[in-house]
Amino acid sequence: MKESRPSDIDVQRYWGILQRRRYLALAVALTVISVFTWGSVFWPKTYEASSTVFIERGSLVNPLAGREGAGAGTEEWLRTLEERITSRSIIERVIKKLGLDAHVTTREQFEGLVEGIRSKITVTTKAPRGRRGEVTDLFSISYSGSDPATVRDIVNTLVSEHIEQNLNLRRSDAYGALEFIQSQLMEYKAKLEQSDKAIREFREKNPQMIPQSETALLNRVEGYQAARIEAEIKLKELLRKRDTLQKQLSGEKELTTAFVAREGSPQSRLSYLNNQLALLMPKFTDQHPEIRKVKSEIEELKKQIDQSKDAPQGISGSETASINPLYQQLKEELAKTDAEIESLKARSLELLRQQQQAQGVLGRMPKEQEEWARLQRDRNVYQQIYDELLQKYESARVTKNLELTDKTVMFNVVDPAPLPQYPVKPNRLMLIVVGIVLGIVSGVAAAIVLENINHTYKDEESIEKSLKIPVLASIPQIITESDVRAERQRDRKVFAFAGAYLIVIGLVLLEELLYRSTGARVIHF
Repeated sequence: MKESRPSDIDVQRYWGILQRRRYLALAVALTVISVFTWGSVFWPKTYEASSTVFIERGSLVNPLAGREGAGAGTEEWLRTLEERITSRSIIERVIKKLGLDAHVTTREQFEGLVEGIRSKITVTTKAPRGRRGEVTDLFSISYSGSDPATVRDIVNTLVSEHIEQNLNLRRSDAYGALEFIQSQLMEYKAKLEQSDKAIREFREKNPQMIPQSETALLNRVEGYQAARIEAEIKLKELLRKRDTLQKQLSGEKELTTAFVAREGSPQSRLSYLNNQLALLMPKFTDQHPEIRKVKSEIEELKKQIDQSKDAPQGISGSETASINPLYQQLKEELAKTDAEIESLKARSLELLRQQQQAQGVLGRMPKEQEEWARLQRDRNVYQQIYDELLQKYESARVTKNLELTDKTVMFNVVDPAPLPQYPVKPNRLMLIVVGIVLGIVSGVAAAIVLENINHTYKDEESIEKSLKIPVLASIPQIITESDVRAERQRDRKVFAFAGAYLIVIGLVLLEELLYRSTGARVIHF
């Protein structure tokens, strides 16, 4: 109980202060409430209108950028969206279209009008995730002013003018892209034809170079070398054979006396063996077993014939003059050998020529292969670029046709700007409520502050506490009945006036509440 007594004393003290300073507290409270209430009433109203527009990036077709026209450059485009919307050309068209310059007479006034409108335009952008994985660029355009109809018309006209300007730009971009791609297509077509001509001339100039590889050419050179060595070895064999045949031919006579022997006689056997020897000599050397065998048998037969020379001619056979068959056979074999020698010489010379030609091609190959690779590379690059340009040309042509038929809608107005019903500034309801709260607080605070800064003594107790001396006597204030009646009458008048004034403030607050809830005003300020 002892802890609560100071609090009761303080409340009573403050209540006493309010009673003594009631006129001051009431005046301050009403003044603050009046400032906020009538300030909100006579404060110029500012209305704001806003329109929301979105762009579907997935629906755009840009022949130069690929399938999606917005692509990676849309973020940069959105960053410059405000500059585009608030550009001087669009604002001037809005002013002319709405007739906002009807009372403008000088250039300075017109410039001020343009800058005034531009400063009150706000553009906000965002890019939420759209349906089916497509990104939708959403932005809103806001404008604030004193006239709600003008604010609405400016926003809607800004949106329509921006969309119209963007559509015109897209059409011009489509035509420009088509013309640019067409010029590039013709340029690369000419380069491709020139490259084909260079490749054709190179192939005509180097018929044995293309198509060839260095490994295949080396294998050809080695093949020519091996064939030439083989031909030279065989040529040497044929030359030795020819020398042997020439020696044998020089030891034989073209005509000889033939001894016609009976069948099975030594002479007949000797003639057979000579023929066999003549056939074996070109094929084998003298040390060959067959040749040695035939020669040994020939020697034995010659000895037998020498021993039987004295025998009667009628018993062994008869002699006759005829062409030597061995001579003829050797002569034919020699002619055949000469023909083979000439053929091998010609073949060896041709192989040497082919080898030298291949070696020459192999020596020129690095430079010519480099030239060939360059021609092929250039041709492939030109062909690739030409094919890509051809696809983009078809895309640009389709885009141009779509633009002409207005079937590629980039922009869609989600929410057109409506006629604003309530001003965004001032918020009359909030200002009146805040004024009432601040008025009450400021009235109480003014009374307490004034009481605290007044250092006069209020009673005997304050004198004794301050001066530390006892009070011997005090003269009380004499209040008559007439004084009490006069004070009560004055209080009734003051509180009646204050009540009536607060009723007016309450009506203003009630009217604002009704306006916010129904949209209709009972009292027009």
